[in-house]
Amino acid sequence: MTKALILAAGQGTRLRPHTEELPKTMVKVHGKAIIEYQLDVFNGLGIDDIAIVGGYHHEKLEKYGLKKFVNDEFESSNMVHSLFKAQAFFDDQDLVISYGDIIYAADIVTKLLACPNEVVVSADLDWEWLWSQRMEDPVEDAESFKYLTDGRVVELGKKLKSKQEAQAQYIGLIKVSGAALKRWLSYYLSLSIDETRSMYMTDFIQFLIEKGEPVHCACHSKGWLEVDSVSDLALYQGLPISHFEIDR
Repeated sequence: MTKALILAAGQGTRLRPHTEELPKTMVKVHGKAIIEYQLDVFNGLGIDDIAIVGGYHHEKLEKYGLKKFVNDEFESSNMVHSLFKAQAFFDDQDLVISYGDIIYAADIVTKLLACPNEVVVSADLDWEWLWSQRMEDPVEDAESFKYLTDGRVVELGKKLKSKQEAQAQYIGLIKVSGAALKRWLSYYLSLSIDETRSMYMTDFIQFLIEKGEPVHCACHSKGWLEVDSVSDLALYQGLPISHFEIDR
């Protein structure tokens, strides 16, 4: 069996005024909340043990009936701090970890689950297409992503010096085995609270890679969206959702 955890503690300041009274994951794209797209995918794949880490306006998430954990320090912490607020949800089962501000096709999650490795990240090979829709200079905002022919990731999350350093883009979707989660927790506890509070997920994954922990990628082309800003939302609202192949 596989479980899912949605990380949705952040304030979503770049989506205001849409996030004045709502967490970012509840912002609607084509009349449907981001989290509702995610839940439809998980439920359609038979994943019904789902938890969420809230923070900003977390009380609004109660309507979804999910197991909920709260990161009360959402104003001064990042994604890794939120993840380990849910450590009581960790067990021997595989866990899919999803950022709360992304929408993705079911086949992306299916491909992620089909990869037999202990830690697998979803990555978009055709990332430049989406980035070019969202910003004038795609390379300026993208991050490094390097992997070997066997799918093992060697670097991610660093500022690009050239486009060649981005063989793909990590999308904010991860599968972790129960055994690997136990190791993740040990590594997390070995760090200081100051380190973990400010750590982004890509920082933590790169830290694991440098410790010798294998991380693999499940690559795809398109089929997902990141809803990070008002301009993103305007772009997506102005185009049919099928344009982004979400319903593949």
